[in-house]
Amino acid sequence: MGVEDELEELKHRVEALEQLVRSILSKILEVKIECSVPRIVYERKYEYIKISEDELYGRMIRLALEGFFDEWRSASDVAKELLWRDWTPKDFKHVRPALEHLVALEVLERERRPGKKAKWLYRRAEKFGEIVVIVERSEGQTTGSS
Repeated sequence: MGVEDELEELKHRVEALEQLVRSILSKILEVKIECSVPRIVYERKYEYIKISEDELYGRMIRLALEGFFDEWRSASDVAKELLWRDWTPKDFKHVRPALEHLVALEVLERERRPGKKAKWLYRRAEKFGEIVVIVERSEGQTTGSS
């Protein structure tokens, strides 16, 4: 069997398949083709982080609650306020990273002040009230407020 014979047989098979498809389609009254378009659903989940008032982060959040961060403050302003309140952290080198972490959590916002000694200033973020939830505990009872 040569190439031409195989080619001829394939042509006959294709013609037979075309006839079969025409026969099947003639019995079908209507053909519907549906196309689905994927939709993207973005789901935002909030993670709750418990921060004690005895931790550096908790103390900074308390400063924000009390209005300290209503004005722009530098890291040294925050360190001085912590020292004044006798809330001295173990090491003052942790103050700046804690402020940056609170910025990442959208508790605080920051701005760079230009000048010879450019420095970052921090203040309470607009979303603060949405993000920070206060949970007060006394004698085994828990009450929440925002």
